[in-house]
Amino acid sequence: MELLTLALVGLLALIAPLISKVTEVPCVVLEIALGIIFGQSVLGLVSVEGPWTTFLFDFGLIYLLFMAGLEVEAKFLRQNAFDSMVIGVLSTLVPLAMGYSFGWAVGFSPELTGVIFSTTSVGVVLPAAKEMEHLFQGLAGRSGEVPFHKLLIGATAVSDMLSMFMLAFMIERRGANIQTLALIAAAGILLLPFYRALQAYGRLASRMIELERRYHFTTRMSMVLMIVLAAAAELIGVHAVVGSFFAGVLVSVLTEGYERLGESLISFGYSLFLPAFFLLAGAKVNLPEVAAAGELWLLPAFLALSYVGKLVGVYVPARLRGHGKEVSLTMGTLMWAKLSLVIAASEAALRLGLVDVSVYSTAVLFALFTVLLAPLAAKILASKTAADVARAQRLGEVI
Repeated sequence: MELLTLALVGLLALIAPLISKVTEVPCVVLEIALGIIFGQSVLGLVSVEGPWTTFLFDFGLIYLLFMAGLEVEAKFLRQNAFDSMVIGVLSTLVPLAMGYSFGWAVGFSPELTGVIFSTTSVGVVLPAAKEMEHLFQGLAGRSGEVPFHKLLIGATAVSDMLSMFMLAFMIERRGANIQTLALIAAAGILLLPFYRALQAYGRLASRMIELERRYHFTTRMSMVLMIVLAAAAELIGVHAVVGSFFAGVLVSVLTEGYERLGESLISFGYSLFLPAFFLLAGAKVNLPEVAAAGELWLLPAFLALSYVGKLVGVYVPARLRGHGKEVSLTMGTLMWAKLSLVIAASEAALRLGLVDVSVYSTAVLFALFTVLLAPLAAKILASKTAADVARAQRLGEVI
């Protein structure tokens, strides 16, 4: 019976990109929506109870955060560390405070609300930012010195890393006690020789062409590193996705300029595990239970407050650092998009018994709407800005 469920998930994973191409709705939105339709909310044909679907969901979650870490561009962060840090930190802490306060006021898991308000989805931000880069080429200010999408990805990477620690210490309520910090420090010390060995491997990679060609050795090494650090994270008392995220960051640092690796890892993930994960995440959503709990009213409140928090957290430091108001506003709007960390945090809280299915479902729906709305709103803002600049330039030429 579970094999039939897997077959249906596979068919839905094929259908989603075809619908996305026709409708231009993000594929991930369609995958979650199809999961909701075919899951327990509507048709009840897809369940996440069996061992195979559980494995697909769990491995997909770990791999999703690994891919998020892989998007971190270490070279750019080193070159523009201050701007990335200032914007990334404030764009995380401001919505975190707003979310925690709102969650506490309405009795909706303050820790979870704070985390899901503060996160940003690098997987959504990156393609949208690159698509809008050309719209900002005519703008003056510091944004002319730093490519728009590079600055945005740098700030998003910092925000993601901060959110990872929040996921580890707030959702699981482990707390940064002495024992946990000592275990993390010990793990870091033990990983240092491993890191040096990987650096040496990076220098030798060009001499190992045959090994790479026949066995895809670097891809294999990356996958093993992801699993090892995910297991290490569990051992020291934090969520496995924290380890997989930093495995992605580590691989990104060690393989700068090695584009074939990124292509191989993306192809591996998007061929099965990531589409299956988003479909199963949607299947776990229980809309009737959300309605019965009377929590549907929270969605518009979440969307409005999280947008205000993210916008303030990005706009103020970006303006103080000399970036134009148009760039700052568009950055804040685009960084409102949330996905992977919201689902990771909600899933962790659900498994630990900190929240019920209705809270999980509300959080996933919230992420779904931000993924749909944030790129659209940012593109409208960027297009309007580009049109205003072009009009001003034409008037200048006439005068």
